[in-house]
Amino acid sequence: MQNIVTTEAFIDDKLDRLSLAQNFKTILLNTDANVFSISASWGGGKTYFVENLIKLLGEDSINILYNAWETDFYDSPLIPLLVEMLSKIEQNKDELEQEISKCKTIASNIVGKTSFQFGVGTEFVNFSAIFDPSKKLIDSKYIELKNKILEFKKELSNIQHKLGKKVIIFVDELDRCHPIYAIKTLEIIKHFFGIPNVIFVLAIDKKQIENSVRTVFGINIDETDGYLRKFIDVEFVLPVPNLKKLIDFHMDNTMGKIEKFIKDKKYYMYRSTSSIPTEKEKISNLIEKTLCFLMFKPRDVEKYFIRLSLTLDILSKNDILFIEPFVVLNALCLFKGGSEFRNYCGGEETGITKYINTKILKHWENFFNNDEFVKTVRRARQMDSYSQYTKEDNAYEIFYNFFSTGGEAEATKYLNQYPSNIEFINNFNI
Repeated sequence: MQNIVTTEAFIDDKLDRLSLAQNFKTILLNTDANVFSISASWGGGKTYFVENLIKLLGEDSINILYNAWETDFYDSPLIPLLVEMLSKIEQNKDELEQEISKCKTIASNIVGKTSFQFGVGTEFVNFSAIFDPSKKLIDSKYIELKNKILEFKKELSNIQHKLGKKVIIFVDELDRCHPIYAIKTLEIIKHFFGIPNVIFVLAIDKKQIENSVRTVFGINIDETDGYLRKFIDVEFVLPVPNLKKLIDFHMDNTMGKIEKFIKDKKYYMYRSTSSIPTEKEKISNLIEKTLCFLMFKPRDVEKYFIRLSLTLDILSKNDILFIEPFVVLNALCLFKGGSEFRNYCGGEETGITKYINTKILKHWENFFNNDEFVKTVRRARQMDSYSQYTKEDNAYEIFYNFFSTGGEAEATKYLNQYPSNIEFINNFNI
């Protein structure tokens, strides 16, 4: 019978990851390899993929999700790794209490003898297992420690055998850790967990891990790749989704901030009479049209949504979210170093700005010079009855809610200053 947890996997899959995960599951349950990596750039959906892969695996394996970034305040990753692993095993098999207790005792003995800061350069090594030349070599702390490590691996292998399932540890957020801690985690996995059927899956941005290696060791790119191959047996790269799917994926995380403006009636989309049913779909369609025209790559899309999120964060309770210029101007800030952003706001017409004015922001042509929003309010005022008009366009309501004191002059001033918040995000290195 199919596990209930398995059926919950990828129920909101917008990037067509399910088929990839099904194949990955088959490999994990049949592999002899010890360490896999799932590589994608920031925002590429690694965490989503891993969390749902765990659901897909269900009870076919013992699955542990370990967030390395949450524990990088520890001196050694060995302690949190062991706690995460053994606590999960304890939940699954009460009858293994004796074996687990023995494994914990050995691990405690090992942790007490060394911080295990392997391979990080002599200035960071902090072994307490000091070599004593007065003792016979067979009695040295080094030999004692080496035997304890072998005993630990043997006991852990024994536990896995009695479980009758593969133990799979998914390590997430490793690329966000301090470089030294990230390297120590890789070293700990290599020295302590090279055990059949105990598998590690590292969800990483490989470029960031490579940067960590270079930071610690000061080596070149070719040497960095060789260093990582010592720890990672198989590297899996998440395929880049198409632009529309990627936009829809990021919109899920961004829409919550936009909905606050809609709820508070501080949101404006110019006379939206589109047949697209929901506001989210309208915004996604506008973003897709804009980013496709500017030929954004997936990495550009990730940076773009970071910009959108930061811009939404700095808008105050007295600000209005004009969604069309908000969407387009943030994109122009990332395009050609922001030169087209400055052209558009300055009224200078280029091929790009002409297309934007006629195809994308046709209702907002010369927006910052001619105050189209204020013109809309004037037209609303001149109508004998504007009740039907306001169903399609909330400019009138916004004007009186936010600009009633200073009237048109206040609205004009606000509109002319509107790009400043968007431009401010240029000061951040995204």
